[in-house]
Amino acid sequence: MKLVGLTGGIASGKSTVAAILRRLGAEIINADELAREVVEPGREAWQEIVATFGSSILQEDRAIDRRKLREVIFNDPQSRKKLEAIIHPRVRALAEEKIRAFEAAGSTLVVYEVPLLFEALIHHWIRPVILVACDVERQKSRLKERDRLSDAEAQRHIDAQMSLEEKRKLADYTIENNGSLADLEAQVKAVVEKIIAT
Repeated sequence: MKLVGLTGGIASGKSTVAAILRRLGAEIINADELAREVVEPGREAWQEIVATFGSSILQEDRAIDRRKLREVIFNDPQSRKKLEAIIHPRVRALAEEKIRAFEAAGSTLVVYEVPLLFEALIHHWIRPVILVACDVERQKSRLKERDRLSDAEAQRHIDAQMSLEEKRKLADYTIENNGSLADLEAQVKAVVEKIIAT
């Protein structure tokens, strides 16, 4: 079984590439979905988050209000570190469990899709890593359109992540998403063929 990491800058087209990989027969494990799962009301991570950040971050149904929590941590690196220390180990444990299950089921290609893969140092235990990148202007306009952000807000989101230039240096394969969907599909197929062949 081949285990591959998939990441990309915000609004660079990572989800589209994941969908293409799924069509090509890959099993996809999505870190964002796992992160939502580990913070469901009543679970260990949920209890720790409420104890750390207070009940004001909860919605009426007791679920964590992700927007409120994001606002708390966005400008406070210490709070962000606390949150990551609660969530990351649990997400990793769940991901490893799913990877083992796919391996036992005889899957040939498993892709772990993680937005902040390099920031969370996941490339230290998963190789190769595919990076989905695009030029910054395109990234900014997609982000503004997708999340209805102003130019300054979109730039702030981009600046909060490791730069695509840094990510390009760390990736094993880079898919440049500046063209058509057909072009993107062709690049993904070529990368999958290389990975399967190694």
